[in-house]
Amino acid sequence: MTAIFDSPAETLGEHIGRLAAIEGEADTVQAWQPMLIPGLLQSYAYACAAIHATAPALPLEVVSERAEARRHRIDRLGRPGARSVAVIVDESALYRPVGGYAALADQLEHLLALEALQPSLSVRVLPQGIEAHPGLAGAFTLYRAAGQRAVFVESLTSSEITTRPDDVAAYSSTWDRLRGLALSPQESVELIDGTRETLCRRLQKSR
Repeated sequence: MTAIFDSPAETLGEHIGRLAAIEGEADTVQAWQPMLIPGLLQSYAYACAAIHATAPALPLEVVSERAEARRHRIDRLGRPGARSVAVIVDESALYRPVGGYAALADQLEHLLALEALQPSLSVRVLPQGIEAHPGLAGAFTLYRAAGQRAVFVESLTSSEITTRPDDVAAYSSTWDRLRGLALSPQESVELIDGTRETLCRRLQKSR
């Protein structure tokens, strides 16, 4: 496990491979996403739209390949074992029509299905209207494997996997703060389902 955490990544392919290896070995995954449904929970259509929006220069076949890869990440994480996957998403992401409103409705249904079928998965929503919090600085994912911790942070032009203790401590503290502010798992599921139902009714009326 040490080699996976510490190996440098010189190219984008190596970086993605290193992240996949860490994710595959992790026994705990904690992801915060303030803008979108997190990548490991994205449906294919939603993922295609999200990837294309943030990297419009990518060829469509590459977008499709990356979206397909995202769709299978939760399957690997959800295999039997002591694995725990916890996700907190900002409520605003439930309303953002990435790929259009039909794609968003399918994404919310996909999210609910994953939460119901994956015992190791916990999805919680950070409600709108709460106080300022450190998660406003941006999305991140914490990984723990064999007693080691790593943080993945991504921006528009770069991404970083760090194991520096100060970084891990800062993001762990932020995670604890977000968890304290988020709705309970049951309340979160009810909000997601209610949003999906409202959206489906709106789509039916527009036909």
